[in-house]
Amino acid sequence: MRSFPAAGGLTGWVIKRDNRQAIVYTTSDKHNLVVGDLLDESGHDLTARYASMYVSKPDIDSLYKQLDGTRYISDGAASAKSLIYVFMDPNCVFCHFAWLALRPYVKAGVQVRWIPVSLVKSSSAPRAAAILTAQSPVKALEYNESHFVLSSEDGGVSPALKVDPTIIDSLKANRALMDAFGVNGTPAFVWKSADGKVQAKAGMPPLSELPAITSLPEQPEPDHELDRFR
Repeated sequence: MRSFPAAGGLTGWVIKRDNRQAIVYTTSDKHNLVVGDLLDESGHDLTARYASMYVSKPDIDSLYKQLDGTRYISDGAASAKSLIYVFMDPNCVFCHFAWLALRPYVKAGVQVRWIPVSLVKSSSAPRAAAILTAQSPVKALEYNESHFVLSSEDGGVSPALKVDPTIIDSLKANRALMDAFGVNGTPAFVWKSADGKVQAKAGMPPLSELPAITSLPEQPEPDHELDRFR
């Protein structure tokens, strides 16, 4: 997409693939490509600095408006005090932890709209299809997470034997929207902060960040599976 002069005589390049932008480098002889974080002698991450300067930022306000049109699973009361969106894969162990961590917040008044994508395994799409086409998708999601197999990182719902092409299209559209937000991997949280600004963050956050994400007071988290995030 563009090039720029980088440290050490390198040339930096902003590249784009599958709606994601990244920075790579070429050496001065133009015969070698360097992929990864570039650090200076003090340990400062120059790649992050270059990204802030040269990588175009997504219009997340416009993207946020598209979230309501996705095929999602609504978890929590329609009259909830706050709303967040979470991109998830039914075989993603950190999505499982996110689901556990958000249980007290759903009870306290947040509605979580889980947006399934197929990312982790070949069974992700059939498992997502089984959840989306269940008589009660939210109960199917609850079963998937409450019966999640940590040892193999498999969701608890049996994958659908046949997946309707429209489901595949929905999962692809969900993935494209997730990529457009510039978040890599699941879970990916999207929410509006207290001042109304759209925020997006990939990965399972520390439990201390959930009050800001949900706009609710901190809730007790008794589940020991979440101890690593305390």
